[in-house]
Amino acid sequence: MKPYNVILASLMALGAASCSEEAPDSKISVALSQNEYKAGEPVKFKISGDADNIVFYSGEVGHEYGLRDRRYADNDLMIDFVSYTDQSTGIHPNFQVLVSSDFNGIYDAENVRAATWTDVTGEFALPSKTGANTPSGEVNLKRFVGEDNDALVYLAFRYYDLDGAAQKNRWVVRSMNIRKVSPEGQVTSLADIKTAGWQNVAVSGDMKWTLPGTQLLAAGNVSTNDKDAWVVSKGFNLRAAEPSTGIVLKNIATDLSEYSYVYEKPGTYEAVFAATSEWYNSSSSSITSVKVTITD
Repeated sequence: MKPYNVILASLMALGAASCSEEAPDSKISVALSQNEYKAGEPVKFKISGDADNIVFYSGEVGHEYGLRDRRYADNDLMIDFVSYTDQSTGIHPNFQVLVSSDFNGIYDAENVRAATWTDVTGEFALPSKTGANTPSGEVNLKRFVGEDNDALVYLAFRYYDLDGAAQKNRWVVRSMNIRKVSPEGQVTSLADIKTAGWQNVAVSGDMKWTLPGTQLLAAGNVSTNDKDAWVVSKGFNLRAAEPSTGIVLKNIATDLSEYSYVYEKPGTYEAVFAATSEWYNSSSSSITSVKVTITD
């Protein structure tokens, strides 16, 4: 046989051998070194098997295997703020908190008037005396969000003059927190007073809120009674959900026989190890779960 024929035959034999190889079995075994662990103590997982890739889900909120592909959830919308007012003649009730799920995002008087706004002022604690910073308490406005997964909800503060009021007290919103809370209790910040996207809308008259960035301020003019000034937030998508995430423990280039993880809170968790082996000609996957008990 000629030399080049020998080389060609050898290469073909090697190719045939490599094509016959399949991805290793991804099934792994995971065992704990003890039945219970204390919060803050490393949990040691003993791992055996030939899987190429392993991803770990601790079972804590935000790291649950079953929620890894979730994109929407029935979240709560939690709002709280700190307000302040001052006026020597007392407090005039010319401040409102409003919410809308059908505002179209066009920030002018015509479109603000056209939207449906619900007055939720009474659900928040406001100053009962002048010169006092007053926490509103936390209120859930979830019920005002539309049914569509992409529905937006808008918040507004309104300052308006009262006919016949001799003085116009100043209203200030010192700080604000807007959060969504998943059914599992995962809290995600949507905005604060500086990042809520406030825009002024003069529904009547030409008065505007002062938007210095760290607070919202409105103060009326004694001489007129035609001010209806709104400051409206950006739209918030309440139903959007962050999928749970895992930790990559191993890839094809590494070995792994043990993994330690610390749970900070007591409870019972379902730890999941998602293993895969993916080659060009075959693939394999498996899920191994372990119950982890964490005590005080």
